[in-house]
Formats: sequence, C-alpha cells, structure tokens
Amino acid sequence: MKQYRWVQDNFSRQGKRLRAEFDRRFADPKAVRSDRFVWDFWNVPGQYTLVRTPADYFFPKAVYSAFLRELGDWASRNLGCHTITPPWLSYYVEGCEQRLHSDVPHGPWAFVYSLSPARPKFKGGETLLLRPQVLDYWRNFSDAEDREFSSFAETIAPRFNRLVVFDPRLPHGVTPVSGTMDPREARLVLHGWFTDPKPVLSGGLSARQAAPVLDEAVAGIQGALELEGTWHGILSVRISVSKAGNVRNCKLLADTLVRVDGGLSRNVGAMVLRKLKGLRFAKTKAPTEITLPLLFR
Repeated sequence: MKQYRWVQDNFSRQGKRLRAEFDRRFADPKAVRSDRFVWDFWNVPGQYTLVRTPADYFFPKAVYSAFLRELGDWASRNLGCHTITPPWLSYYVEGCEQRLHSDVPHGPWAFVYSLSPARPKFKGGETLLLRPQVLDYWRNFSDAEDREFSSFAETIAPRFNRLVVFDPRLPHGVTPVSGTMDPREARLVLHGWFTDPKPVLSGGLSARQAAPVLDEAVAGIQGALELEGTWHGILSVRISVSKAGNVRNCKLLADTLVRVDGGLSRNVGAMVLRKLKGLRFAKTKAPTEITLPLLFR
C-alpha cells in the first residue's frame, strides 16, 4: 500500500509551551496589545475561511526554534526533505473551513501540527483527505459493496500535539468548525510544506563517498521509468549500509508516485528496492543510514 500520509501523536516536546504562549496572548479579551493584532481574516468565498498569521513572528524564539528543529529532523529522516516553508499559525472558529483543494507546487509534502485544546469544545475541524483510489475510481471498480463517505475520504481529528503529514497533491481540506467564537477554544494549527528533497546521510559514509554510487543508481531508475511513460510524485527510501559497504537493508518510507499519461502503473517501489539492495559503497569505520528521496515531475 502506498505511504502518502502520516499521523504522529505526542509529536513535540515544545507543544505545551507553544500552546501556553497562545493562551497568554488571548487571556484577556479586552487587552489592547500590539502582539494581538497582526492577524489576517482570510476569506475566499466558497473556498477558505480562517484566521492566520505568520508563525515565525508569533512565538518566542527559543521554543519556536526548538520546535522547528524537531520538525526538520523528522522531515529529514523520514522524507529526505531539508527545508520547511515559513509556517502559518491559523485558528478556526464558528464557520471557518477549507473546502477541497490541492497545493501544487508548494512542496512535495504538507504538514499540519495541532495546538488545539486537549479537551476541545468545538465540533468539526478535521483534516479531510480524499482517498487516492477515488482519483482512479473506475480502474478497480466492483459493484459488490456499498460506498459511503468514509470510502471516499478520510478525516483526521486535530488532537493536541498531533502531526499530520500528507501528499498535498491529493484534494484535501478542513471540515467546518462550529461551537465557539473564542480563539482559545478554536482549532489551532501550525501548517506548511516540506521542500528541498535530497539525500540525508548519518554514519561512516561521507556525502562525497556516497554521491557517485547514488547518482548512478538514481539515473538508472529514472531512465527505466521514463521509458515506460510519464510519472509524477516522490519515493523516499532508507538504505542501511554496513561498514564493509554492503547494503544490509532497504525500506520504502514514502511513495506518492503515479503515472500521469494514462498508462498502467506498476509496483515501482519494489523495483527501486531491488536495484538499491545491489549497491556497493566504500568501506568505512561505521555503518551508515541514507534517506534517499527520488523526485519525479
């Protein structure tokens, strides 16, 4: 099964401190303070309604930088992405929502990190993802079973300290929020995109030692797929290399690759793993882990 989204609870050690800063700013609704005022009520009729501000300017530097390091480390290790776009901080009160849309070309992965109350009073506010099979509905159609909402879409609740990462090409949105007009009781999230996919190495091998082997392997994989048709998406693989330079294990971390010229897709991930398992690297004094992203556009 393709790995196109993650849900990780209890993600950040900074969650409570980030949440506390938001509550501090809004503790007194009558307070007249400049740090409460820089918010954009973003309303595109029929598409987006929410209140947002650039997160980089909202939180204290120390706690926010620590959170970004956690987020960046996760993206680097699991996706091979090195850059985070400047995140938005957004809250959703009564009537706020995002209707289905896709984010291209913001980045190969989108993230939503929830700072919503641990005991929410609002209803709705789930991240809504259209299931990938809906976009290829007739290929595997069967009239043997009924289909209802959960067959076509997935909803993920905005639990406090939950990180959701997904393929932003998939139509997605936020279900309508109801039940509160108080920002302290609202759906509150940090969100943005991971970008700049390139190999990540940890261990004995240097980037200079690994590059010729990886470059040749990637060129061969891309050439083989281009002979079949036109592909779009990203594969990320973790390669475990022994001190002797042999590949001990290969694991597919992420797979959003689809064929976009109308031809039949095949199990590209299995083919990629077979090719990578045969690689040979230089001998080193310590084993190495490589996160290798393969981007097709």
